[in-house]
Amino acid sequence: MKNKLISLAKALQPARLTGLATFLLKDEAISGKLIILAVILALIATNTALKATYEALWQTDLSIGLGQWSLSLDLRHWVNDGLMAIFFLVVGLELKRELITGELRRFKTAILPFAAALGGMAVPALIYISLNAGGAGFDGWAIPMATDIAIVIGLLALLGKRIPSSIRLFLLTLAIVDDIAAVIVIALFYGTGINVTTLLLVFALVATTVLLKKKKLLTLPGFIVIGVTLWFLVNASGIHPSIAGALLGLLAPLTVPAKHKKSIAERLERFTIPLSTLIIVPLFAFANAGIVLSFSSLQTESAWPVAAGIILGLVVGKVVGIVGAAWLMVKMGVSALPTNSNWGHIIGVGLLAGIGFTVSIFVTDLSFDQEQLIAVAKLSIFAASILSGLLGLAVLRFIVKDRA
Repeated sequence: MKNKLISLAKALQPARLTGLATFLLKDEAISGKLIILAVILALIATNTALKATYEALWQTDLSIGLGQWSLSLDLRHWVNDGLMAIFFLVVGLELKRELITGELRRFKTAILPFAAALGGMAVPALIYISLNAGGAGFDGWAIPMATDIAIVIGLLALLGKRIPSSIRLFLLTLAIVDDIAAVIVIALFYGTGINVTTLLLVFALVATTVLLKKKKLLTLPGFIVIGVTLWFLVNASGIHPSIAGALLGLLAPLTVPAKHKKSIAERLERFTIPLSTLIIVPLFAFANAGIVLSFSSLQTESAWPVAAGIILGLVVGKVVGIVGAAWLMVKMGVSALPTNSNWGHIIGVGLLAGIGFTVSIFVTDLSFDQEQLIAVAKLSIFAASILSGLLGLAVLRFIVKDRA
């Protein structure tokens, strides 16, 4: 303990901020711990006299740009849409590495999380629809389809080396597919429309980046400029801008230039992993976990089908859809279980995927006009996410202990 305190004191010196990040990242579960702390603080703030201060903070507008060439968003949206793009960049970088040199380069490995993600979206939606068909809450059918990738990956880290890296990769890929599908659903059924002209500019910029990469003309500063431009274009196109981060991660060159010891992808990852793990994801949780814990919204007849649809969809539908789709892929011989894993791991991952949280809350605000339905939906999302997270962690911890 004494040695750890000495190491921390040294890392806190201004000239050694990188050392601080390295020191903290030695704790594999640091992200999960910081997320839990952030959620607790947000709940305290919104359920005490601090509520007004908390809301005022996140509703503060911040403008970036000059004159008419500026973008103004409140702080919560800058976190969710802006900073989270960096998190998705890290995810995209890791996914690209696995697609090129890792397990996902094999079709039989890659198809499993893709199929599981689709199953994990279809079953929750069907459960919700069956309970709300013809009712006031029907428009919320997409609420239980989402998986909150940032929080899920952070909580999985709490289990450290007990979980095979192949299972983390399975969950990572599943959550990315889930997020992309959720964006498509939002754009088609809840969006205000796609700006086709801006979307064409996005495709043109991506094509230009691919060409520059092929010609080996990309530099790190140039790639960062492309990334910022891509984010603004995706944001203006009507698609959730955090997707720009994942796209950028997939575009990052893995080849090492002659003048450098590391590739652009490796240098980006080295800088963004501490930033994402120690700051962005916990800040994201703090900005979005502020839910008022009140049961008054459940006092109407129309509230119960919505609550039941969301809770059953996330807690039961997610795991049934994910495990069911994975079982079909394995049973038909199309795929195989991830390396060093068993069906218990898939069940645990399926339960963790029931943490919908931010994307589910986002869909809630798009689905309903009635404040009461919005309140009951958010409370149900929170309850279902907590239950799914606890069950998932318990199952995975038990399996690892059983295997030891």
